Amino acid sequence: VIMYILLCGYPPFYSNHGAAISPGMKKRIRNGQYEFPNPEWSRVSQDAKDLIRGLLCTDPDKRLDIQQVAANKWVAENTLVPQTPLMSARVLREEEDVWMDVQEEMTNALATMRVDYEQVTNLKNLGQSNNALINRRRR
Repeated sequence: VIMYILLCGYPPFYSNHGAAISPGMKKRIRNGQYEFPNPEWSRVSQDAKDLIRGLLCTDPDKRLDIQQVAANKWVAENTLVPQTPLMSARVLREEEDVWMDVQEEMTNALATMRVDYEQVTNLKNLGQSNNALINRRRR
């Protein structure tokens, strides 16, 4: 996500309603739904986009690990920084006045994002559990 932001100036996942986090945005994150829209991505190489795809893969078994990232063509073959004019600086300057609000909303949203309360069913009461490991730890 950070690499995506550094290359274009905005995150890969967004809210359709202007909120920092929304149910639709959470769904897009879980499903790995993102794009590389123009003009911001028009000057970014296909190798860089392939790296982003590998890093944002929702299946942990298929997601790139650190060795694969280091061996990726875009990382391994580009030891010199190319003079590619990126859009991120312009985008970040345009949105500068709202960054504090976005930061606060993101902080609040991340506090609840780990748990999808819509999918949580009734949790068992540990006091009534008959789990062998829990019973050993009680002793």
